[in-house]
Amino acid sequence: MPRLERGVRRVLLLQLFATALIALPLLPLKGVQAAGSAALGGAIGFLSSLAYALRMRAPKSAEPRDLLKAHVRAEAYKLLTTAGLLAAVFIFLKEVSPLPLLLTFIATLAAYWLALLVAK
Repeated sequence: MPRLERGVRRVLLLQLFATALIALPLLPLKGVQAAGSAALGGAIGFLSSLAYALRMRAPKSAEPRDLLKAHVRAEAYKLLTTAGLLAAVFIFLKEVSPLPLLLTFIATLAAYWLALLVAK
């Protein structure tokens, strides 16, 4: 697997931290189902960001058009990954709690944007 840049690693670690921050307290408060669902939501956010990072490669040319095309392709891959993972969870896991899953997924998206805002 290719080595990820520092900023990308920061985003992914922040997403893992947000997932743990939500899922771990849910375990004693709401039980295994809610905590597991939250962990799944965080995993979906994390894995879709990782899919983007692995797919996005700056093109050899310095043309803005080529860079935009690479970004759009990686973003499409991320969206397909997200949709596929969400569909798989809701189709195959009957005991999932939608609210903790979706809230943690949203938290990973917020973590992604927060990391981008504070990046140096």
